[in-house]
Amino acid sequence: MSTGLARIAILPIAFAIAMSGIGLAVSADAAMSDDEVPLDQGTYRGTPWISGGVGASAREALMNEADEYNLKLEFAVAEGNYLADVAVSINTLDDVPVLRAFSPGPWLMIKLPAGRYQVDVNGFERTFVQEVTVPAQGLETVIFNGWTKAGVAEATPGPSY
Repeated sequence: MSTGLARIAILPIAFAIAMSGIGLAVSADAAMSDDEVPLDQGTYRGTPWISGGVGASAREALMNEADEYNLKLEFAVAEGNYLADVAVSINTLDDVPVLRAFSPGPWLMIKLPAGRYQVDVNGFERTFVQEVTVPAQGLETVIFNGWTKAGVAEATPGPSY
């Protein structure tokens, strides 16, 4: 039986990391090359999505694709640094799942039918839920920035954030 999930770039350890609460926090001027965190895209039950945004050229590449999508989610800590490695679930208001995806980058763009949805974002031992209205045309941007540097550092083993 098909799960309805298709991915072009497969990052098997990334999903395990997201579920464990471990992740990656990056500043807008991160010193890593764009090749280290490429754009990732796929579909879930017919819903196309694309993720990325680590580095200026990756964000530019995503914005070049913006006409194909109508919902853009951004992930950041309250202090402004972008945040990656976040699990995203989107349901209709009738609780029908339309997207289950892992965003290895701080931006996730999705193409959904126009309407109202509940977006659940989970990472770094925090979950945020927001209702959004997706337009038929144009790009609705929703920013999830309720994480703090201290909270991310506490949830992430290893060197201090």
